[in-house]
Amino acid sequence: MLVLGPLGFVAPWILSALVALPVLWLILRAMPPSPRQVRFPGTRLLLGLRDAHPVARHTPWWLLLLRVLAIAALILGFAGPVWKPAPEQGGQAPLLIVMDAGWAAAPDWAQRQDRALRALDAAGAAGQPAALLVADGQAAGALPFQPAPELAAQLRAQRPAAWETRYPADPQAALAEAPARFSTLWLSDGLEHDHRAAWLDALAARGPVSVVPPQGPRMALQTVAGDQPALLLRTTGGAAPDVLAVGLDPQGTPRELARLKPGAADTRAGVATHPVPIDLPSELRNRVTRYEIEGQASAGAVVLADDSLRRRKVALVGDDRASEGQRLLSPLHYLRRALAPSTDLIEGGLGDVLQAAPDVIVIADQLGLPEEPALREWVEKGGLLIRFAGPRMAASDRLSEEPLLPVRLRAGGRDIGGALSWGDPRGIAGFAPEGLFAGLAVPRDATVRAQLLAEPAPDLAERSIAQLTDGTPLVTRAGLGQGQLVLFHTTANAEWSSLALSGLFVEMLDRLVRSARVSLAEPEKDQAEQPFWLPELVLDGFGRAAPPADPVPVAAADFAQGPAPGAPAGLYRGGERMAALNAGGAMAPAAWPGARIESPAEAPGLDLRGCLLAFAAALFALDALGSAWLQSGTRRRRLA
Repeated sequence: MLVLGPLGFVAPWILSALVALPVLWLILRAMPPSPRQVRFPGTRLLLGLRDAHPVARHTPWWLLLLRVLAIAALILGFAGPVWKPAPEQGGQAPLLIVMDAGWAAAPDWAQRQDRALRALDAAGAAGQPAALLVADGQAAGALPFQPAPELAAQLRAQRPAAWETRYPADPQAALAEAPARFSTLWLSDGLEHDHRAAWLDALAARGPVSVVPPQGPRMALQTVAGDQPALLLRTTGGAAPDVLAVGLDPQGTPRELARLKPGAADTRAGVATHPVPIDLPSELRNRVTRYEIEGQASAGAVVLADDSLRRRKVALVGDDRASEGQRLLSPLHYLRRALAPSTDLIEGGLGDVLQAAPDVIVIADQLGLPEEPALREWVEKGGLLIRFAGPRMAASDRLSEEPLLPVRLRAGGRDIGGALSWGDPRGIAGFAPEGLFAGLAVPRDATVRAQLLAEPAPDLAERSIAQLTDGTPLVTRAGLGQGQLVLFHTTANAEWSSLALSGLFVEMLDRLVRSARVSLAEPEKDQAEQPFWLPELVLDGFGRAAPPADPVPVAAADFAQGPAPGAPAGLYRGGERMAALNAGGAMAPAAWPGARIESPAEAPGLDLRGCLLAFAAALFALDALGSAWLQSGTRRRRLA
């Protein structure tokens, strides 16, 4: 690159065409061509006549100036002018360009390509061979060094991948055919990746390494496993933007449905982590198809909503033989009203609903279940069993021996007017701030007049997730294998309490159902019959979703490893299950010992090529208008 003060030229040899401008000036002046003398006797009659409107022998100076300026602008534009260009490293040595090409490189991908193209132009002008390593995990074999201009088309065709940046595992094998000395320009996404340190050491041993850092912080979004669905927003700097919930409106049009505000940051090792609770009504949350960080165009800033964030399949088991006039006495009536808006309900006998592989089973006041072994096996494999007390359970003399309960129960209920009665109905105590029901408001009119008491035990307080104001357990929970057992110590209708008549009842059931694992009732069957996952929707590196052009099944073992070449981020189907591969995750800033870090002030420069070419086009347009105006004036004079 030729640098003249603050102005540099990528192809300075083109400037030699400027010396032809004076010659061009002289050539353009002659208009029209010189007249030729022809002897004709009749012309003696015209002697003494003068033309009142003679035709000019030369192009007007202003039109000539427009043409010369336009050609000069073209010459300067093709020479590749750059205002305050970055200093080039490596002299005349060969050049290796390393481009991080994972999802973290997507937000400023266009600027990365421009920087790499400028480096290739400079290498081509200096006659340096060059090589290109795109770290997307798909490069294999030795890196070939070739004339720099031949790599420009390949570089323009590159796009970021919908997975993490991946370098070849063995840098020495990739550099086997490389020259002994060369310089490296590394366009980094700013994050730590596997084998990055080994590549830095190998490249530093061959020559100087210049690192181009990313423009702006890197951000990622991922889901949080737990009782309450939530997101984590990670950023390497700056303020955390909002998270947009995008889904289908009632007309089926994709649009922004809600904005989620990030919480307070927990900063460790240069990365700030913000919790983002998904505090949305069930109907709205079930319409969401993706969550994305506002203003971030990358696959890592997108979380696709799969079965873990959507509707659960809930089975209701109980006595529903009440007549139409006594419908309000049926426990299943209140459960249907509470669960129908946010779940897919199925009803029937316990043996029938187990065949449907539900995520949650709700049993109201039932004892002595004949399918108890099958139900226990279902819970141990990840199911959530919710049981409600009632008169049948209270009347049983073998209540303490009832299996599949989170705690042991005393025989006989506690009812107003009985031997163990309260003076007045008891209210519900506030929920623990770290518990499953944290943040739910307890209405004053939600009271309990009867319940089943738990036998005292050392772990009773630990298993209680809701209590009455006198400290007795209202809801208890315990684990069984990979699943959970939950018991409401009161009825699912209004017979023993007014809880079922309040909005708190709906919110408590919603929290419980959301804590269930999805479609895990028959994991062995899923693994045996669905060893592959088929993509239904895939993301590109910029986070844009599209159906796969050529769907290729992904083995279950590869699917569990996360997004990778051949398994990009997206939505995948396995049997009746829908699971998402999301690219965002943990981040760690990269360190560059021994490398030169290109400062933001010197990195981009200002490419004047487009401005000069646009200026030349505007001058040519003015030239056309001026020529048309001159011709119209000549035509008017002739007509006159």
